[in-house]
Amino acid sequence: MNHSPMRSTRHAPPDSAALARSIHALPGVGMAAHVLQGRGLEILRMRMDQPALILVDQGTKTVRAERGATACAMPGQAIVIDGHQTVDFTNAVPSGVDHYEARWLVFDTALLDDPYYRARTAQAERPGTTGAAGAPVRLVPQVAPALASAFGHAAQSLAPDATLPASIARQRVLEVLHWLLEQHGIALHAPPVNPGVSVKVRALIAGRLDTEWTAGRIANELAVSEATLRRRLVAEGASLTQLLVDARMATALTLLQATTQPVSSIALSVGYESPSRFAVRFRQRFGFAPTAVRGHERGAS
Repeated sequence: MNHSPMRSTRHAPPDSAALARSIHALPGVGMAAHVLQGRGLEILRMRMDQPALILVDQGTKTVRAERGATACAMPGQAIVIDGHQTVDFTNAVPSGVDHYEARWLVFDTALLDDPYYRARTAQAERPGTTGAAGAPVRLVPQVAPALASAFGHAAQSLAPDATLPASIARQRVLEVLHWLLEQHGIALHAPPVNPGVSVKVRALIAGRLDTEWTAGRIANELAVSEATLRRRLVAEGASLTQLLVDARMATALTLLQATTQPVSSIALSVGYESPSRFAVRFRQRFGFAPTAVRGHERGAS
């Protein structure tokens, strides 16, 4: 990650001013974010429950999967990450580059059950055909204009817009999946029919991180006894405390990277009334302070 930046074509996002410092999401479809970092950072043990496509614009990004695969992308390249795994990220800012910058498109796993997409992936992966379906992380060595355009339209479709039906947004995000399959042989697959309880817990708390979650409350919402919940989590090598901390810190990191919200507001949104306590917990989790993410904005409150 310490090599000099490669000179390559950069695909500018359409209407980047509207998307630059905000996160847009549509349930059942996906999420788009424009990430900026003022300095290089290593971010360890990040859980990816949904697959994602990351287009790198400045700096370099390395993704290391727990199953051993590694991909490194430079400007003009992209990385596809499968869901249901834990990965390590290294976002580097080589000499002569102002900051790290990338655009994310996260695919809701519901899209992967689209009948036509599933049929195409099955056809592409049948014996005797070529494809890159199995790797947990995959490099797109050159983002073709068609894929870049589809990515931009998909990201825009996730932004709040009362005139754009959700059905159209869904098709635009699906188009990105089809370009990945048709141009690069990269197929993404739906999650297991019966995901583990830790996946269910993360899905439950994801949209309500400022809630005071207890084991009893989570068990009640999942319609199991507290003893059963704890037993199943232990069997998966997980704990409620760690799941809550990881979910809150991962969301906080994303908000620091992809929005201009002050640290104090981010702390509140993920369940910390005290910014100082939030900062301590954030440093314990990642090894760097919240303000380090915005190295070019050291005065951010």
